[in-house]
Amino acid sequence: MEFKDVLAREHATRKFTDQRVSEKTVRKVIEEAQRTPSLLNSQPWRIYVAEGEVAKAIRKEHEEKTLANEEPHEEFDSLLKVEWDTFPSKNMATMSETLDYFLRGETDDFDQAQLKLFNAPVIVFLTIPKQSPAWSIFDLGGFSQTLMLAANNRGLSTMPAHAFVKYPEVIRKYLNIPEDETIGIGIGLGYPNKKATINDYKSKRVPLDEILKIKKNL
Repeated sequence: MEFKDVLAREHATRKFTDQRVSEKTVRKVIEEAQRTPSLLNSQPWRIYVAEGEVAKAIRKEHEEKTLANEEPHEEFDSLLKVEWDTFPSKNMATMSETLDYFLRGETDDFDQAQLKLFNAPVIVFLTIPKQSPAWSIFDLGGFSQTLMLAANNRGLSTMPAHAFVKYPEVIRKYLNIPEDETIGIGIGLGYPNKKATINDYKSKRVPLDEILKIKKNL
């Protein structure tokens, strides 16, 4: 696939079909993501994949805990409790407004999709050692993006979401993740439900000149 087409496919899929993703495809996607650079070649990431009955069990327990109003307690919690600067805050507010307008009566479908972890048939959980420098979080983000682009290149759709890691004890229960690893990111993989209009939403990007400054002369 041409790279511009891979980029064009890159957006959050909020509702997947039940179509199975072959283990061979999942392995190839992760193998390609391993090309991601990291500080001093530390490659701090570890990958845990839930599919089949395991993915169903994780989705079920997530739904039960959410309906019981259990507070999220993700392991990157301290990083989420920050005061956002004005610029990203404005971007988040713009997305919220445009998403609300886009949904117009489909909010329940949107909420149900998240409640059921988007029906993702494959969930990839990424960890780093608890004893890691902050730079490893940057490396983990780079690995995640490479993984999603590799998945898109192979005809899959992706959904990186906070919802996947809200209840880390559920993930550890089914995937036997060691306690000395921090569960950082969850990404859903699968094939998009083409009948679900909530999959049609694409967030807008800030104009290039608002974020780019090029200086040539002293």
